[in-house]
Amino acid sequence: MTSPMPKDHPSHARLFWTAALVTVAVMWVVFAYSVAPEMIAKAYRGESLSIFNRLIAGQANHPLTEYLADWSRLANKVSFGLGVLVAGVLLALGLGSGEPGSAALESSSAIAISRPRLLLVYGLGAIIFGGALADLVRDTEHWPFSQYPMFSEIQQSKTYSMLRLYGVVERSPLIEVPLDSNLYLQPFDNSRLPPALQHALRENRLDEGVTDCLTRYETLRRAKRHDGPPLVAMRLYRLTWTLDPSASNVDRPDRKELLTEVPPRREGGD
Repeated sequence: MTSPMPKDHPSHARLFWTAALVTVAVMWVVFAYSVAPEMIAKAYRGESLSIFNRLIAGQANHPLTEYLADWSRLANKVSFGLGVLVAGVLLALGLGSGEPGSAALESSSAIAISRPRLLLVYGLGAIIFGGALADLVRDTEHWPFSQYPMFSEIQQSKTYSMLRLYGVVERSPLIEVPLDSNLYLQPFDNSRLPPALQHALRENRLDEGVTDCLTRYETLRRAKRHDGPPLVAMRLYRLTWTLDPSASNVDRPDRKELLTEVPPRREGGD
């Protein structure tokens, strides 16, 4: 006569599958974003096993970064699919954990969260925080995980450069003022305008962009939205500083490179 199956056998099975799925997900993240890129780099240089070296034969036409980018796109797709699969299985295990009985008749204060549902929460938390932690450690970004790169880059150079607009008040002698207040060109501000001007520089539309800024400045001045002086021209400089830990030279850039100067538009002109 066989002994009856333990009452908590389904819970043990759910615990096993939950642990197995989370383990597989963590192992995939480690392999996809830590081990595989290094393997690809070694195979590209011919330093890996011969079977892997033969997989990459286009070194003359394709840089290593292209192979790594292709792998990253593939890994992201697989990671997303695996994450959806794991979340779905964990959700199914959690929803199937209810046991019939009189528990529904008990008061809500006496009902505790079941172990499978608790494991579901822990599993999803491990996927979310594990993926984010992997990107934080590696300083990478793989949607939906991220190391939140805004303003977090490391400045390797000993100098720092940025674009800044100056208003020309007089030409002889030259008097110009930095337009470093957000009031002068609102709704543009100092954090968004320099990248926009850098984009205009790459697109060979710098004069057009600076002319629009000058028009906006004068429109806001005539509307008394700021108290800046009337301008006879607007200049765009590339300012360069030697990095100082105390930022004592913030108002004294080491170099000012004039990129363009535009006059005001004539009334009624194009």
